Amino acid sequence: MSQLLKYGVEGGVAILSLDHPPSNALTAPLRKDILTALTRALADKTVGAVVIQGAGETFSGGRDYSELGKPIASPNLAELCYAIESAHKPVVAALSGIVLGGGLELALSCHYRVAATTAKVAMPEVALGVIPGAGGTQRAPRLIGADTTLKLFLTGALMSISAPELSPLVDEIAEDDVNEAAILFALTCITKYRPPRPSRDATIGVSDFEAYNMALQIWEERILKQGQDAAHAILECVRAAPLLPFDVGLEFERERFDDLVAGAEFRALQHVALAERRASRVPEMRHATPKQVRRLGLVVGKDRLGADLALAALKTGLSVVMSAQTSAALELTKQRVKSLLDRHVTGGLVPQEQAQRFGEAFLPATDLVAMSDADMVIEVGGLGKDVSRQVLAQLDAIVEDGTPLVVHDPAAPLTALAEATGRPQDVIGLYLPNLQLRTSGCEIAAGKSTSAEAVATCFATLSALGYMPVRANAFDGGIGQTVVGACVRAAEDLLRLGADPYEVDRVMVRWGMVRGPFQLADAIGLNAPGLRAAQAGFSNVLHKLDREGRDVRRGWYRYSSDHPFGAEDPEVLHVVRAVTEDYPQQVAQTGVRDGDIEKTCLAAMVNAGARLVRLGVAAKPSDVDVALIHEFGFPRWRGGPMQAGDAFGLVMLRSHLRLMASSGNALWQPEPLFETLIKNGRGFGALNG
Repeated sequence: MSQLLKYGVEGGVAILSLDHPPSNALTAPLRKDILTALTRALADKTVGAVVIQGAGETFSGGRDYSELGKPIASPNLAELCYAIESAHKPVVAALSGIVLGGGLELALSCHYRVAATTAKVAMPEVALGVIPGAGGTQRAPRLIGADTTLKLFLTGALMSISAPELSPLVDEIAEDDVNEAAILFALTCITKYRPPRPSRDATIGVSDFEAYNMALQIWEERILKQGQDAAHAILECVRAAPLLPFDVGLEFERERFDDLVAGAEFRALQHVALAERRASRVPEMRHATPKQVRRLGLVVGKDRLGADLALAALKTGLSVVMSAQTSAALELTKQRVKSLLDRHVTGGLVPQEQAQRFGEAFLPATDLVAMSDADMVIEVGGLGKDVSRQVLAQLDAIVEDGTPLVVHDPAAPLTALAEATGRPQDVIGLYLPNLQLRTSGCEIAAGKSTSAEAVATCFATLSALGYMPVRANAFDGGIGQTVVGACVRAAEDLLRLGADPYEVDRVMVRWGMVRGPFQLADAIGLNAPGLRAAQAGFSNVLHKLDREGRDVRRGWYRYSSDHPFGAEDPEVLHVVRAVTEDYPQQVAQTGVRDGDIEKTCLAAMVNAGARLVRLGVAAKPSDVDVALIHEFGFPRWRGGPMQAGDAFGLVMLRSHLRLMASSGNALWQPEPLFETLIKNGRGFGALNG
């Protein structure tokens, strides 16, 4: 045995302690050690029962996900679980910490389970595009029924092991040391002659067949048709659990598991998981210590971003000092914060007493001098670079050196703004998309003089507030808006070929986007830097007609209380026809195919992303993917635009870009990265490191 598992015997109980920190991931060597130790315990005549426990705080964080899609060494997790369940001596699991995925499947294969009161369980496999492949979909329903199983498996949510619906999983809740309690439970099994109790023989969860099927029907209606292959497979396996003999059910589950691991959706979701991990490892976090932010300063404007940031900071335990350029903007944001807090209390999200504490930590002020003891200040006025320059110049004289001065503007000229202060190293850019999109991504943009400490502090603080930050170098429009701008411009080019803007959006939503190109244009504003840089002419014309986008309720769509997500507007179609007539060199066509729309929009996004990588705005293609997924609702199950481009085929995308460029628009000339990667038989994924 290796050093990954400790083996001992106490009073006739064999104790198998998983010792593979930090999470006791069930790697091939650890699985082999568990099986070897189990075999040893079963052969030892002095051993009457077995306990499997975690040597540290966690029982097991689950399978070794790096194995997926590759040949897996024996015993695989399914074989190990089958061997545990088939043991002729009682096997007790001691559940502690957060028990995830394969760790929960391992626990389900044990005959008895003792859990710490603080233990939590989750099955996150669906987020990676796979299903539990070691019998989880067959054992769990037999114990806890279809509804609770599907809640665990389809949402990936953490559930307390003490939750009433999980009670059939647990034989004892340990108030003190769970490992000691499990050993005592195993001794009781020996003294009271409790035999092994395989989960495969349980019937409590499937005894009410009508309720079981009703739960299946309810969850089936909740699953989206696209991008949910794993969810549908889980549903199929749980449906099969009470209908098939157990061993046949295991085979059925394994076939579905293998099919998913071989599929494009799994590769895309696995790519996203790795991309998010890479995005969180910014160089500055390794080379500088983030400043501890206890008080956040906000210089707000009239939009709702200031209020959202204030509430996020308060919920994280920070105090917030807030000022504005005008008393009207300050008062408006104060009312928004109060309204948000009231809604949280009414909805049961925040207790009344906690909301009161938030109110005490929220400090509106009429003067920027109030920012003097802020640990970080974010300017979110949205009034343009001249106002930002004035605010930074004033803050320079107020806050301490080393306090990050953050400008929220995707088009912020950071170098020029930094020169307005005597501390350019403290100036940094931030961009959060229009919050109507209900996304959690943001970009942190470093200027030429921005210090590593400023980047690290901003990154750590925004992460703590619940955002998914992506590091970028300062660039007009940033990563997300630039790629979205290219998508909108490409969609506009389709209009010149006879496409209908609303049909373009419908096609891209069916393809997986949360919003179509023109809906995104409305969300960020038709005069947004990304659209200007992409020379989105139709959007510019609409903007000049005072159709500025969703914020003013008129853009490509009309917005109202009856149509919060927008209603198609015949006036827009008249504008499109009028503008199209000004392009006689374009031959109008009808019936632009769905495939043409998808290909054109994707090609434009991939080309824009490749340009950002070449210019060093994005450190790697996967950062573009993370930004688009978390900021603008690019379908996660497609992996982001760069991963989707690899899946589509770079040769075909390059050919389509050349076709798009044949009209004389240099914007669509394929980036040099295409040529380099194609020549070497590689994709953008090869550049992620």
